[in-house]
Amino acid sequence: MITPESIAQAHKDAKQRSDDAQVTIRILATVDEQNYARAIFDEVWPTDEGTQITANLLQAMVHNGTYVSGVYVDGQVVAAAFAFPGIDSQKHLHLHSHMAAVKEKYRNRNIGSALKWHQRAWALENGYETITWTFDPLVRRNARLNLVKLGVQVFEYFSDFYGDLPDALNAGDPTDRVIAKWSLLSDRVISAARNHNLEIPNEAFPVVLSNVYEEPVKQNVDMKSSTVLAYLPSDIIDVRATDPDSALEWRMALRAELEPRLKAGWHVEGLTKDGAYVISKEAR
Repeated sequence: MITPESIAQAHKDAKQRSDDAQVTIRILATVDEQNYARAIFDEVWPTDEGTQITANLLQAMVHNGTYVSGVYVDGQVVAAAFAFPGIDSQKHLHLHSHMAAVKEKYRNRNIGSALKWHQRAWALENGYETITWTFDPLVRRNARLNLVKLGVQVFEYFSDFYGDLPDALNAGDPTDRVIAKWSLLSDRVISAARNHNLEIPNEAFPVVLSNVYEEPVKQNVDMKSSTVLAYLPSDIIDVRATDPDSALEWRMALRAELEPRLKAGWHVEGLTKDGAYVISKEAR
């Protein structure tokens, strides 16, 4: 339940993350400010088909309650995020975070996580208890951010969710996505806000997908196992650029292990230190 105290604490958490990253994060309210965000989205996801989102559409959405924020370093916007209201299959209102991007020069400085904690505070202040977003389940660094640093859980897998995307980052690769569910006031997320390590020891769980010399290898396991591990490539972005056939092999291998389990009611509850999804039938 959202309370004034939980909102105040969320803003305190967000301020601490911004200070740690040495940035300032603000809502982008005007068209000129929003254009900074649009420029970043277009830089991170370049396409020959124009802009990722038009100025008039973004302004209309902001005017009607959409979240758009910018991260400032030395007076310049170096990262941005965009989220809008959504309704899930149970008719529950949530905030859906569609885009979050950091300029390449400013990556690996915890700016992305600072953006998410700012988004959490804004969401709670505006009555949202849940934020969702999609991410590519093959990208290990994103999985670590979402599962370990933020405390999300994953319950849904969608094959080729967006169809063929023309931007340089995704072109030619099936756009399989999982849905991150961030329950903003859960014990798990509050623990993440306190900087607790949410990595899960593998505890000798059965492995259904191994990473052997950066190649996916399916393992046969006892189907009665209630928790299994599926390993990820170290850097699928690099694999996609240098060996598209191997990237596709990884895509199909992970899809085969993850999609049917999530459809059957399993969920991804975390990530191990050595880069494996922990997939369970039951919540812990």
